[in-house]
Amino acid sequence: MRVAIAGGNGFIGRRLTDQLLEAGHDVTWLSHRPGRYRLAEGVTEVAFEYMAPLGDGPLPEWAEAIASADVVVNLSGYPIVMRWNGERKQLLRDSRVYTARAIKEAIRRAREGGGGPSAYIGASAVGIYGDAGDTVLDESASAGTDWLSQLGVAWERETFAVGDETGVRVVAVRTGLVLGSEGFLPKMALPAKLFVGGPVGSGRQWTPWIHADDIAGIYKFVIEHDDVSGPVNGTAPQPVTMREFSRALGRALRRPSWLPVSGFGLRIVLGEVAPYMVYSQRPTTRKLEDAGYEFSYPEPGPALEAAVKEL
Repeated sequence: MRVAIAGGNGFIGRRLTDQLLEAGHDVTWLSHRPGRYRLAEGVTEVAFEYMAPLGDGPLPEWAEAIASADVVVNLSGYPIVMRWNGERKQLLRDSRVYTARAIKEAIRRAREGGGGPSAYIGASAVGIYGDAGDTVLDESASAGTDWLSQLGVAWERETFAVGDETGVRVVAVRTGLVLGSEGFLPKMALPAKLFVGGPVGSGRQWTPWIHADDIAGIYKFVIEHDDVSGPVNGTAPQPVTMREFSRALGRALRRPSWLPVSGFGLRIVLGEVAPYMVYSQRPTTRKLEDAGYEFSYPEPGPALEAAVKEL
């Protein structure tokens, strides 16, 4: 199978690429900044300009790559966890919405010509549910009303428009906190290594986590299983409270985990994004498990033990 991945040279994209190559698939990266990584055998890379309209002329190289793919995966998006301002919030939205629109147009052109991919797999996030307390969240749960939830709504609207307008199968993978060498874990592990680690906020909020191998595995699974469609919760099957997560991280690092990080302290560091770090989300993965996906790391202890080895 030929798989085109927008954002393939990112943290999740590189791990997904390794799994796809191991399974015998060919991979093309659609990259905003090509040339950052040495390409493995079986991988090609093309520059991706998502803000440039295709028009009616010849297709650019990235659109040709989409046209020749069997499946397109979209992992692109400006990073969430940093201080926001008006410009960055616009980048957060545009990098998600316009990337999906550009890919949709390329798929539409390819399908009109009698070819093109049969499936589109788009990234999403469990943040779409907002602060949900102790409610168990399946994929039919309502979206939140806060800014980040509504960003998720806009993101998925564009994702599912790909299927509505081109007829391809669409999956939106609602990802939690990914445990690995990049992203959330290094930020939380650093204070723990300095013996000042602890839960963020009250510690009672549910923390939807997933090991990097499993989120890549979920993408590979939905690529290869054409009976899966719609939104899927891309989290581990055993969500835990932040207090439990912090204790497991402390054990993995062989460090104490006792000093809570207050909401006030988070706001000093992260600004407007801080409240979202203490939101509670308790997703269920029954849909994926019923489809046949088997998690490599269903429990936080072994997942964190494996992930901290990458730090």
